[in-house]
Amino acid sequence: MGEDWSRWLDETPDGGGSSSRSARPDAPVVRLRRGRTAESDAEHPGRRSILVVGGCGGAGTTTTTLGLAGELGADGTPTVAVDATSAGSDLALRGADEHLHPISLQSWLYGRGDDEPAPLKECLSRATSGIGLLWRDAAPLRRRATYLTVARAVRDAGYTAVYDGGHPIAARQLLPLLDDSEVALVLTIPARTDAANRLRVTLEWLDDQFGAAEGPADGIVGDTTIVVSHQYPGGDSRVADHLREHLSGWVRDIEEIPYDPHLARGELVRHTELAEETRRAYEHVLTEVAS
Repeated sequence: MGEDWSRWLDETPDGGGSSSRSARPDAPVVRLRRGRTAESDAEHPGRRSILVVGGCGGAGTTTTTLGLAGELGADGTPTVAVDATSAGSDLALRGADEHLHPISLQSWLYGRGDDEPAPLKECLSRATSGIGLLWRDAAPLRRRATYLTVARAVRDAGYTAVYDGGHPIAARQLLPLLDDSEVALVLTIPARTDAANRLRVTLEWLDDQFGAAEGPADGIVGDTTIVVSHQYPGGDSRVADHLREHLSGWVRDIEEIPYDPHLARGELVRHTELAEETRRAYEHVLTEVAS
C-alpha cells in the first residue's frame, strides 16, 4: 500500500509511535464534532442528517447516498436525498423510480417568494422505497442562501436529509454542511490503493479546517465514517484492512459496501433490488453514524 500516511495518522492517539492495531486497542475515538452537545441533540431529536462526499472522483457518492436514504426510508424515517453538488448530479435520475418531479431544489427553495420555500412534500421526486429526492440544476443558489439554508428548511419540514456532495470535499458549497455539527460525514472511496493513499490529504485538510484544538483525533475527523465501495467483483478487502490498521481510533468507523451487480449497471437504482448483503452494509453504516 505504500507509506504515504502523515506522521500523525501513523502515531497512536496517545502519542506512541507504533501503527499496529494491537498497539492501540483503547484508542479514544472522538464521537462529536465541534459544537455538537447534549443540548443540541435534545433540540434536534431523531436521526442525524448525513453528508456523503467522495475522497476522489468515481467514489460512489450517489449510490451511497441512495443506499443510505433508502434504508432510512425503509425504517420509516421521513427521508429526502438532496443533490449538494456544485452543478447538479444524476441523483434523481438514478433514484426516482416512482416519480421524477420537474421542480428543482432552487425552485423549491424560493417557491413562495420572499425567501420562503414551497411545501417540501409537494416538490419532491419519489422513489418506491418511500424516500423523496431533490435534484438541482447548474444555477447557483440565489441571494445569500447556502446549503445551511437548505438543511434548516429540510429539517423544519420534518425530514432527515442525506446529501450527495460529490467531489471534491473542499467544494465551496459543502463548507456550511461540514461545519454543521448536526450533519454526520460519510467519506467514500473506491476499493483502490491510490484512493486509500489520497485519503491522507483529505483527512489533513479536514483536521486543518474543522479540527478542535485538543488534538488531531478531535473534531470532524473523529466524527467521519469512511466507506470503501467495491465497484468490481472480487471482494478484495486489503484496502479496507489497510485503513483499519492506520485509522482505527482516529475516525468513527470504516465500512465496506460489497460489489452489487444492480449498482454496477449504472442505471436506475431500485432499492428493493439491492442484494441483502448490500442493504445490511448500508444499515450498519447508519447504525455507526447514529451511535
